[in-house]
Amino acid sequence: MADHGLMGATAAIEVHRALDRARNIHHEDHDAALAEAIRCHEIARGLEEPALLCRALVLQAAVMLQRGDLQGAVVLTTEAEPFAEAADDDAARAELAAVKGQLNFFAGSYPESLAQAELAIALSDRVGCLPLRVFTRRCACVVFGNIGVSDWHDKLQEVLGLAIEAGNPWEEAMSRNDLAHLTMEQGRLDEAERMIGHAMATAAPLAPLNSFALAVLSCTRAEVRLRAQRHEEALSDAHNAIDLLTDDGEPNPYLLAMSVVIEVQVLLALGRLDEAERTGQRAVERLGDRVPQARSMILSTVAEALREAGRLEQAYDVLSASLAVERAAFAELSALQRGLERATLEANAARDQADRDWLTGLHNRRYLARAVGRHAETPGPGPFSLAMLDLDHFKDINDRYGHHAGDQVLMRVAALLLGGVRGQDVVVRTGGEEFMLLMPETDAHAAEAACERLRTAIRDEPWDHIGGDLTITASFGLATADDAGDLTALAEIADQRLYAAKRSGRDRVIA
Repeated sequence: MADHGLMGATAAIEVHRALDRARNIHHEDHDAALAEAIRCHEIARGLEEPALLCRALVLQAAVMLQRGDLQGAVVLTTEAEPFAEAADDDAARAELAAVKGQLNFFAGSYPESLAQAELAIALSDRVGCLPLRVFTRRCACVVFGNIGVSDWHDKLQEVLGLAIEAGNPWEEAMSRNDLAHLTMEQGRLDEAERMIGHAMATAAPLAPLNSFALAVLSCTRAEVRLRAQRHEEALSDAHNAIDLLTDDGEPNPYLLAMSVVIEVQVLLALGRLDEAERTGQRAVERLGDRVPQARSMILSTVAEALREAGRLEQAYDVLSASLAVERAAFAELSALQRGLERATLEANAARDQADRDWLTGLHNRRYLARAVGRHAETPGPGPFSLAMLDLDHFKDINDRYGHHAGDQVLMRVAALLLGGVRGQDVVVRTGGEEFMLLMPETDAHAAEAACERLRTAIRDEPWDHIGGDLTITASFGLATADDAGDLTALAEIADQRLYAAKRSGRDRVIA
């Protein structure tokens, strides 16, 4: 069995590494990344490793996003949620949150997209893995850049520094592209073009895994040159971006749409209106029914140009098509938002269920571990009290009346505890007949009074409906500190006092 466990652990490490490699190439080689994610998922199922199952599903979702399959990404992230919770693995949860941030952005749920992007970064920072920290920030760039956060420049500088530190030239090139785009928006066109040139030099040696990066850079440079009224050069860059995107496999529909929009705008600036219209229509046909938002963006640009040129009938036809696509986009976004909201509710319900004791409904050790971590990171104000309690002679109850009676006692004790504490207090069943009370902002005197009330309630409860002459008492150990900075140490003190209560005759509170 030991050898089998060692083999399983070794296999798990190899799968983690394979997923890391596939994650690094998923922008450039969709097919290879997807095939590896599916392979790793099958291995993870055999190993019964929830963290690996989560990561493999999230990577598949990331590929679906690259291909514009938002519905597929929703299904995969929803499937990954319970594995992330079961694993309680910050690295897997960081990847999931990063992809959910992008998915919520494309679905139009901007507040949730920001929350998920920030969560992903916080989790990756807690893990401390440099490639993971870069990945979560790369995903967040889509959210932060489009929504327009106030510290966008600082965030870009941070991810650039991390990419260089990680020795990842692909990420470095993408970060320089984003900085160049921001510089362009600020009107510094020459500086923006120099930055793109630097990024292209960084990405060039990465062939063949650099087509997407070069397409991004070409699209940005086309926009810079369009703004500088260098139309022929801008057109060349836009064509290059489109060629790079469409040469092999499924193009990223968002980037393809942006490149086509710039191409159409350049053609319009050059007075080539008919060609601009044909280009837009071809791109819309190529996109098919994927991502109506991208198709609508192209059609709207063409319709506006036709209107300005006085070709009102053609403009009307194109605008009508655009409105139809917009309606499809709205319906798709509404369905996506409902799907995401339903997935979030289901994930929260599953998380809550996993944090609850199956018998009593109280919080369990899993929840307690989370609470300890939260309080250690951000201790609350004022004194914090913690009580450990144990039902006296509980084994005798099971032996004399049976385990069903014992379960009934535990459920009733749980109800008494919940009924006797404040809303801010937390009751945890730590195992068997043992419980813990977390009492924030509660000094020693108030906590002792609360424990005495609970002890009396348990002792005075009529238990004869479970057993004719049954009596139940409980022993309490209580500890109080200035804050909740070290709950583990506080619990050890409370546990020592609980045993002191047992040795002193039981049915009492030692504080």
